[in-house]
Amino acid sequence: MYFIHMIPGIRMTAPSPLSALTTRTTRLFTHLLERDLKKSGLRIGQLPVLQALQDGKALNQKALADFADIEQPGMTTLLARMERDGLIQRKPDPTDRRSTQVTLTPDGQRKSWNIVPIMEHLTDAALKGFTPLERDILVTLLERINNSLKEQL
Repeated sequence: MYFIHMIPGIRMTAPSPLSALTTRTTRLFTHLLERDLKKSGLRIGQLPVLQALQDGKALNQKALADFADIEQPGMTTLLARMERDGLIQRKPDPTDRRSTQVTLTPDGQRKSWNIVPIMEHLTDAALKGFTPLERDILVTLLERINNSLKEQL
């Protein structure tokens, strides 16, 4: 749905308030999250890999790409950067000589522990003044929107 905005002498359409608001909110949250992660030596694109490999897990590149929902070439580039930055290490897969297992280095594990506190702090800032009930309602509504959009894929 589009709404017509009237400016004297100009007629223009704009996306629905919900569409515009969710886009702006996502951009703001992402910008602030990137800023706060950078202070810990992390990047937002690394989050799925760090999450998947927490607690000493070892996964191959295909499993990581599937988990992060990105293409293999993008995962190859991401892992190369993370290896260069000392966050991950690769070792031959003992069950498949064509594959490697990716794990977090001690530095990667230590830095991954910062993710949840950073995200919780940002979420608390975003929801400042919301009651627990309002937070629950918002989560429920966003889950419904997310599910509806997934059906469009």
